[in-house]
Amino acid sequence: MKEKSKNAARSRREKENAEFLELAKLLPLPAAITSQLDKASVIRLTTSYLKMRQVFPDGLGDAWGAAPPPPQPRELSIRELGSHLLQTLDGFIFVVAPDGKIMYISETASVHLGLSQVELTGNSIYEYIHQADHEEMNAVLSLQHPHSYLGHPSLGYPVGGTWSPNVDIECERAFFIRMKCVLAKRNAGLTTSGYKVIHCSGYLRARRFGEGMAPLGLVAVGHSLPPSAVTELKLHSNMFMFRASLDMRLIFLDAR
Repeated sequence: MKEKSKNAARSRREKENAEFLELAKLLPLPAAITSQLDKASVIRLTTSYLKMRQVFPDGLGDAWGAAPPPPQPRELSIRELGSHLLQTLDGFIFVVAPDGKIMYISETASVHLGLSQVELTGNSIYEYIHQADHEEMNAVLSLQHPHSYLGHPSLGYPVGGTWSPNVDIECERAFFIRMKCVLAKRNAGLTTSGYKVIHCSGYLRARRFGEGMAPLGLVAVGHSLPPSAVTELKLHSNMFMFRASLDMRLIFLDAR
């Protein structure tokens, strides 16, 4: 009897492990990462992926390695464009649910924070931002944020230009938060007590249901502030330079 019980338990574990392995393969992550995930991480990442499908049902694309190679070289270039854009962005993209859970964050976050995509995804952003910035983050995720660009009282611009049932709207957001940084001091840039100031800009997506509105998630790009030791900054054609005294009186203004 004991031997049968042991065999049954072993069989259940093997079936469970096989199911988790198959589930991990469906995640939009490289096989080298999914093969190393534990069960809790698989559940956490799968839940985040399903939430993303609610917010962006058409914008997720194919899982890495899941789709066959496209027949046209141009299609392959378009597929790879996203990763190249992230590399040139000098920042990271993240999507946060209304409850603060990180639904998605690009792997480039590891360059700025030292925290991996797998580690951050599915966890609360409040675990990684300074305690004093929690109130600011609450306001950013709220439809009543005072800095929204208004197309409707306290809401934003309707995506389609008209108000109708189930329409999605986007409320612009721009804010600074201090995020946890575990990079070595020589690579961390400007940090204070283990936190780095990140400038975030993006929008809060919300959906109209009848007479009410419900936030779906925040989509934003995070940039690290340049180190204070910067003495030279390249000026582009749409930029100009000025100097001002402490009372904000202009001392010098570029001719441009």
